[in-house]
Amino acid sequence: MEIIQLLEQTFLGFWESVKAVWSQVWWFALPLMAFFVFWEFWVLYLQFRFITRIKWVLLEIKVPKGVLKTPKAMEQIFAAAHAPYSYGLRFAEKYWEGIVEYWMSFEIVGRAGETHFYLRLPKQFRNLMESAIYAQYPAAEITEAEDYVRAMPKILPNKATELYGYEIILRQPEYFPIRTYPMFEESVEERRVDTIGALLETTSKLKSDEQIWIQILCRPTGDDWKKRGEAAVAKMTGLDEKKKKESWFPGLGLSVGEIARAPFEHPSEEIQKKKDDSKFNFRMLLLTPGQKEALEGIERKIAKLGFETTIRCVYLDSRNAFSRDNVAAMTGYFRQFNTQNMNLFRPDKKTMTGSVHGLFKPTRLNWRRRLIFEKYRDLLFNRHKHVLNIEELATIYHFPILGVEPGALEKIESRKGGPPMRLPTVD
Repeated sequence: MEIIQLLEQTFLGFWESVKAVWSQVWWFALPLMAFFVFWEFWVLYLQFRFITRIKWVLLEIKVPKGVLKTPKAMEQIFAAAHAPYSYGLRFAEKYWEGIVEYWMSFEIVGRAGETHFYLRLPKQFRNLMESAIYAQYPAAEITEAEDYVRAMPKILPNKATELYGYEIILRQPEYFPIRTYPMFEESVEERRVDTIGALLETTSKLKSDEQIWIQILCRPTGDDWKKRGEAAVAKMTGLDEKKKKESWFPGLGLSVGEIARAPFEHPSEEIQKKKDDSKFNFRMLLLTPGQKEALEGIERKIAKLGFETTIRCVYLDSRNAFSRDNVAAMTGYFRQFNTQNMNLFRPDKKTMTGSVHGLFKPTRLNWRRRLIFEKYRDLLFNRHKHVLNIEELATIYHFPILGVEPGALEKIESRKGGPPMRLPTVD
């Protein structure tokens, strides 16, 4: 009882102190808190108004027969998609006009045994991306397509259709790379492996009611992630310790201890530099082959343009015949890019529609399924701001190369062209 009384007295004393302080500062703290709350809602309102005014266009890219180019060509297309980057929004643009960085959505859709490649983008960038695609794939055909998402019911799942979905995230920090297409390529064409072949094989076997949607949202980003990668490289190689030592006395390259010993021992800058270099070389020798590979991979990744990326997967089927067999194949498509010593893709458990536990499981599960569909429809980014560079994006999203049979891929038999310039006409 004495302990309880002591706790009550402590709590009451604390509460009285809070009341006394609040009575003195409320006139200042309350308006300040209200200002910050209003500011957050104001910025959200401006951004919402700007985003709702964006006019989106859905383009379907039909794949010609016998594409001879590797994903390197697709890498150049993603480089063109980085062109809308603003290199930092100004204060008035961000907090008065509500402008946000433009983004695009690269989508792969399999339904009724066919595979379709889509690009969803703001209307003002259509010419930019069409030119980039034609430059790399002259025989491709690009047409404005009907929105397959808007053609679905507004609320999914429903009584007729079941849905399974999740978002893909990276396990390690974004500066660690995944396996990319150069690791799958061979100089001999017969040995070349096309990563998208497994996905095309799965979509070619879909029934009329089955659909697989893969959405890759890409928003250009600046150099912040690159700086984090450079800091990780410096830490792995020990260069960060050398920089800290130099920062104590810029220009001298000496530590505090060496400055203190200077009256009794002459600190030679040349000797100190050799000592630091030998320490760095010794540190590099201690790295394992896997660590060296990861180090080289980070440097290769941060050397190329990056995008804030969200990958979202959705599988649809009729409720009576719903089966999760194709879900495993959809997940397996992303597993081929995983490495244990660098980075790997994994489903975000907080978005998976099959991993709900605890109270009200059916209600929460249905809500999660509805949420993943609405995020797909509204092009919303994941809470994780992962960065993939153009090489990694081209590995995930590209057209099948010549060595892969496209199966039921929608193909162009011949390219369409205009009439001859000197064709006679009748008035």
